[in-house]
Amino acid sequence: MKKIMIALLALSLATSLFADKKGRTKLQIEMQKFAAGMDLLQKGILYNCKECLDDGSDRILENIKVLEKVDVKHFLPENQKYAYKFAQKTARLIEMYAKDIKESFAKGNMDDVMNDHAQILRQCNSCHIRIRGW
Repeated sequence: MKKIMIALLALSLATSLFADKKGRTKLQIEMQKFAAGMDLLQKGILYNCKECLDDGSDRILENIKVLEKVDVKHFLPENQKYAYKFAQKTARLIEMYAKDIKESFAKGNMDDVMNDHAQILRQCNSCHIRIRGW
């Protein structure tokens, strides 16, 4: 009986570790998609490429929707579990700035486009600083 209990405990521990790693891998993939969107935004600004700005904004907006469906607490370190509301607020701000990039470019206001890009980057960094403890 004792061996069975130890085996069950080991199995449940291994399963939970695998699930956590799988969840973290999914988050890494989503963050890479955000980075690709940011790259496209920067390319759009540097080369005055409307398609790049539209595609970059769309990618960021799609990822925001994906992350809204995910329980953010699962990805946070133990000492940062309380920061999930901060992460949600950051996501809303990123969404607002990404939408504004499209509107500002349509109006020909590149100053606002560049400012919105900088604000998105600032929001990303503030979240990373807080969550990672930089």
